[in-house]
Amino acid sequence: MDKKTVKVNFTDTEKGYFNNNDNLFLDVLKKHYNVEISDKPDFLFFSCFGDNRKKYSNCVKIFFTNENVVPDFNEADYGLGFHNLQFEDRYLRFPEYFYKMPATVQDRSNLSDDLANRKFCNFIYSNSKNGKGAQLRIDFCKKLQEYKHVDCPGKVLHNADIEIAPRKGNWVNSKIELLHNYKFTIAFENSFTNGYTTEKLYQPLIANSIPIYMGNSDVTKDFNPKAFINCNDYKNFDEVIEVVKELDNNNEKYMQMLREPAMQPNYDFDWNRKLEEFLIHIIEKGNTPYVRQRNGFVRFIEKNFMPIKTKGMHKVLHICGLRIKVG
Repeated sequence: MDKKTVKVNFTDTEKGYFNNNDNLFLDVLKKHYNVEISDKPDFLFFSCFGDNRKKYSNCVKIFFTNENVVPDFNEADYGLGFHNLQFEDRYLRFPEYFYKMPATVQDRSNLSDDLANRKFCNFIYSNSKNGKGAQLRIDFCKKLQEYKHVDCPGKVLHNADIEIAPRKGNWVNSKIELLHNYKFTIAFENSFTNGYTTEKLYQPLIANSIPIYMGNSDVTKDFNPKAFINCNDYKNFDEVIEVVKELDNNNEKYMQMLREPAMQPNYDFDWNRKLEEFLIHIIEKGNTPYVRQRNGFVRFIEKNFMPIKTKGMHKVLHICGLRIKVG
């Protein structure tokens, strides 16, 4: 049976992460459809780096992001993101670690005891101003340095000339390889939002370096709290540093934490299935975007919707993107 042809395009994406030839959405869609990249797409995937999406009309718009940005359902028909949202069939929680975290992080029981004898800690950041976490991690690093030297090969607090591949090159693998040389990694998010956890946490776990994490207060819904130091659990940085010291000076306790599975026992690594079900559902509904009007979205069902009659009242209520007529 011939596959159905689906016309798609991508715009407003972060350069180097998504393109029209190689990305996870195309990989999923090509399993089920003949995918055509078109200037007049039926389905437009867009992110938060620009506003070129406004040039496209008469298509279903699907928002996705690796940033701390909530989908705007007054603009997008569907959305994928970090946040713990529920909105009919229009949203899929799909944080970056869903497709970046390998299942191998669950069995770390055979890690060598030699890992307790590595360099102490690293701090790798280029951003010193953007977000609450940017200043807090600097403060924490300086306080931790009062106990023991922390290698800072990035632009912020730079004190170690250790080469890492450029971001547009092999940066991820190069960084993970570097993290593997350290017992601990300072892993503070730029911004703190429930549901928002990035490479700051999962890359050290992949590299078998214990993260000292601050950020998402719901992080343990997916991540095993026994596998990292969660600053959210302590009153202040002094308490956190006492925990770091204890682990640093007790190889048995350190290796016990390092050998913990990175994710919760019920964590589902089958991200491909979740994404596949979400995208196929959208595609099979066809090119049927939500009708956009000046006051927001109107569901197609509205044309058969009988308004509620009230005495002297004429209102339009907008609840979660649905337009409900009164009067």
